[in-house]
Order: sequence, then C-alpha cells, then structure tokens
Amino acid sequence: MISQLAANYPGSVWDQLPKGIFNYGGGGVNAWRSICGGPNAGSALLAQLGAPQNVKDEFNAWYEKTALPSEAAYLDYKSGTWTPQGSSGPLTWVDSGTAAGTILAPLANTPKAKPGSLLCHASHGKWLTAAGGSTGYWVHKVAEVQGLTPTAAIGAAGSDRCAKLVYDCVYKVVELINAWKAGTTIPGTLDPETVGCMSASCHGSAAGIEGTPWLAGGKSKCSPCHK
Repeated sequence: MISQLAANYPGSVWDQLPKGIFNYGGGGVNAWRSICGGPNAGSALLAQLGAPQNVKDEFNAWYEKTALPSEAAYLDYKSGTWTPQGSSGPLTWVDSGTAAGTILAPLANTPKAKPGSLLCHASHGKWLTAAGGSTGYWVHKVAEVQGLTPTAAIGAAGSDRCAKLVYDCVYKVVELINAWKAGTTIPGTLDPETVGCMSASCHGSAAGIEGTPWLAGGKSKCSPCHK
C-alpha cells in the first residue's frame, strides 16, 4: 500500500517512507508472537491517513471475528491478475515440488479460523488447531504437495496462512479507506462481550480489578485471555 501511495503521490511523505518499514511486524513483532503484523501495520497506516477511531476500531474488530485466511489470494494468483513481487522482482511460483520449506504459491482451500485476538500467538494457535494441529491433515498435505519433511511443512503451512492473511488485511484496509472517504457510515462496533464488560465498568473503572485502575482496559475481546 505504501508503494501504491508513493506512486500516486510522488514527492509526498509516502514517497519518502522506507518500503519495508513494517517488516518488523512479522511473527508478531520480530517473531515475539505479540500483535499480528496484519492489524499492526494496517492500524498504523490508518492512523497516518488520519482515519477516525471508528474506522480503526472496525478494522481490528473485523480481524478478531473473521474466519481467516480467505481464498482471495489463491484465486487472484490463479487468475493471473496478480504477480507477487519479492525484494528482487517477481517471485518464482510453483504449485508442487521441493520449495526449501517455503510455499511459493498460495494453496487452495487453506483451513480458516476466527483469530479471536490480535495476538499472533493466540490467532495462529487457533488456526493451527482448526487445521488439524502440527501433525494433522493440513500439514501432511503441505508436506505431500511441496515435497517437504513434516518439520519443514509446519513452517510452510504457517507461511501460507500468514501471507494470505496479510492479503486479506490489505484488502480490508483499502475497503475501509474507500468507504470512509466516500462518507459511508462505518460503525466500528466492538465485540459484544467487550461492550458488556465496558458497561459493567471493569474496563477503565476507578477501582479496576483488585483495586488496580485500568488493569482490564482496552477494546480486545475478553475471553481469549480472561476466562
């Protein structure tokens, strides 16, 4: 998106930003498995564009509750309308064969799961469970299709999922920007569980939990961390 903005507005601040400025977000910020790089970078871009709070809330709430990844990246790739680029130009895409532990073409019918959290560790864990686990059917399929060892297939399956998830996040951010600029009403509705907690004053109340103010503050869905 930064590259597109830079191309559309030469000489602007977008033209001056390093193209890989958000690469640190990979693996939940330098592989620490904290906030997922998708909502991290998407939220940063929306903030830089001056998007109102409801637009930013809508993006993060969408991520929490949407079954990801979609088939969009695979369908785009197979249709020939999208040629993904690597740091040195167009990538060499394959549908089968040894790929050094990395999926080089989006796979079809990748399992989906609702992240339920912006945290990489939590959302990826939910997805891997939905995919049958590290020794389940999906990892086995990836190993078979790509000619990988079971260990390499775990990472490759995750790479396929995360790359397609980023594709979905970029699409959603663009969709929200277009809707916002067109004057469309964007509700920015939070998860009902969180809204209920806020109305009960445990989010940001004077006393908080166990007398500690703001301990339960925030807009994230409660249940992934608080049972």
